Amino acid sequence: MLPSIGDNSACAVIDHSSLGRDMGNFSTKYVEVVEHIFPTCLYNSWIVIVILYLWICMKRVKQADTPEFVSKDSLLKAYFQEKCFGLQTVLVPTVWAHSCHLQTALAMIVSPDSPIRFVREYLEMKDGGIIGLDWDVTNSTDKPVNGPKKTKAPSRPILLIVYDTLATGAGIDRVCAEAGKQGFQAVVFRRRGQDYVPLTTPRLQSFGDPSDLREAVEYIKAVEPNSEIVALSLSAGCGLLFSYLGEYGSSTHIASAACISPVYSAREFYDSSSIPIWWQKLWLQRQKLVYMRHSTVLYDNDSDYTQCELAMRSRTLSTFHQRVHVRLNGYSSWDLYWAENEPLRDVDEVATPLLCVSSKDDPLVPEDSIPVELFQTYPHFFLALTQKGGHCGFFQGLFPSSWSERLAVEFLKVSLDADFRKSLSTS
Repeated sequence: MLPSIGDNSACAVIDHSSLGRDMGNFSTKYVEVVEHIFPTCLYNSWIVIVILYLWICMKRVKQADTPEFVSKDSLLKAYFQEKCFGLQTVLVPTVWAHSCHLQTALAMIVSPDSPIRFVREYLEMKDGGIIGLDWDVTNSTDKPVNGPKKTKAPSRPILLIVYDTLATGAGIDRVCAEAGKQGFQAVVFRRRGQDYVPLTTPRLQSFGDPSDLREAVEYIKAVEPNSEIVALSLSAGCGLLFSYLGEYGSSTHIASAACISPVYSAREFYDSSSIPIWWQKLWLQRQKLVYMRHSTVLYDNDSDYTQCELAMRSRTLSTFHQRVHVRLNGYSSWDLYWAENEPLRDVDEVATPLLCVSSKDDPLVPEDSIPVELFQTYPHFFLALTQKGGHCGFFQGLFPSSWSERLAVEFLKVSLDADFRKSLSTS
């Protein structure tokens, strides 16, 4: 039986008006407490973040990376060790981009503070093909329209930039900006069909064919006979520069050269299964874009279009390269193609001082593929080897700047000094 209201049973009567007043007072006090505590907590949080950041920085400094400078003992090695400040600098990777993958990604997106302006000049090759030369006119007071003659002082040394599809416009712009800071006139070599250079022949440049680069260098030397020429290359573009230096030996017209994150063994690189899939897919897609842009020039009948479709279905760099470059350049096999295109095939003939900058954590070029013995054997080869840096990264500072690009341009500048010429003649 349920109790009635009049019963002396344990039944509580709730005063809702009193409860409302209590809750209101509690809410007011809670808001006052939060308003007082929140700014203090926020301020303390920033202090904790700053302390944590400084602690991480100190930890990174303890893990700082002094580059190994590998070369055959000679006067040249001693000279560069003394004159190149970058070789004496401790490399501390950007604290929030310590990963090799972040370093590699930054190489594709970090741009210089000021935009770079180019004037393009087209050159027709002996076989009717066309290549482009993009002259940096960022610091020029006039606006030339027909070539480089109005863009620079006659005695200014020329820095020729050679690259491949993995390098981005941001990377090229950074090198141009650094070249300008150190007194060079930068010019970018654009291959057939690359970056909107018209393709007028039914072939793309094979990996290690330096014939177009040769004609470009000869042209630059002809229009500026009093200017020294040096060369800098990035990533897989280094393969073309290696090939050029080896094939033309002492007649390259190149005073010195530098390569950042080079691919030393191209076939091993293309056949490798150790490259992270996302980097391989990115490079593959960039190559496919160039290929598709010029498919109407490369193919002119239905059977050729079938080959085009087959190439576009390629899932690996190796397969794509075999279906496109091997076939279009008339090679009968993959082995024969690399016999004539491997970058270091003529390494014995290289007579130009060459600096290579590599990182042991490069996600595209494994440490065991870096030919350290080669640098210990040949007096003109120099290797700056770091623990960290990724592929073409080597960024340091809270606001990332590239240590490798600064070092490479510095090496090229130092190699033009009169003192270096004396060291070269006595080595």
